[in-house]
Amino acid sequence: MPCLTLALLMFAALASAQEYMEPVETWKVTEVWGNNYHGWAFHQDYEVGFTVEKQDGRFTPTDSEVAEVERLIQKRIHYINRDHVNQGGMCPVIDEHMRLYRRQYVGFTNTRGDHIVWVNYLWDENLTDEQLSEDVLLMRGGCAHYWHIKCNLTTRKVYGLEVNSEGDVQMIPRVQKPAPRVSKSKASKKQRVRKTGIIHTESEKQF
Repeated sequence: MPCLTLALLMFAALASAQEYMEPVETWKVTEVWGNNYHGWAFHQDYEVGFTVEKQDGRFTPTDSEVAEVERLIQKRIHYINRDHVNQGGMCPVIDEHMRLYRRQYVGFTNTRGDHIVWVNYLWDENLTDEQLSEDVLLMRGGCAHYWHIKCNLTTRKVYGLEVNSEGDVQMIPRVQKPAPRVSKSKASKKQRVRKTGIIHTESEKQF
């Protein structure tokens, strides 16, 4: 009888240890570096709150995919940016200062199965690396200090350049919503933890 009791106690302790999970909201982001770029690639599960045309899903850009995106953009930005919209004077010409922008990369898939990377470029000394690694930041004003563009890795097309207008810099307001909760082993410390997910308002959802 004592042996049976001891066995039951050991089984209960083992089960308790196996079942203990620390409930947290887990978001992943990878810092990426190259010879002339520095940024953060956001995981496919991160809720950015906006879509691209004919979106069918999301994917996480790898280091090699980010490097290819940068190669394609930097090869073609001079032509794409030939009109220099919202550039000149106190506003930088973006293709002349590419290395000064920090980047944020978000991967999408479309209904054809193409892999599209939306890249956010920010030249703002007031924004810390921590801020840029925690959330996709979209700004109003500031002219060519802030811009974004898309790169279709499947077709190798670079398109959709959007440069901010002039004016005072304001962060686009975001609407908080509850994030999905997932279980993570208490022993695992490799994932970045965030407490909320956030999205844009309906009028700001399409990029």
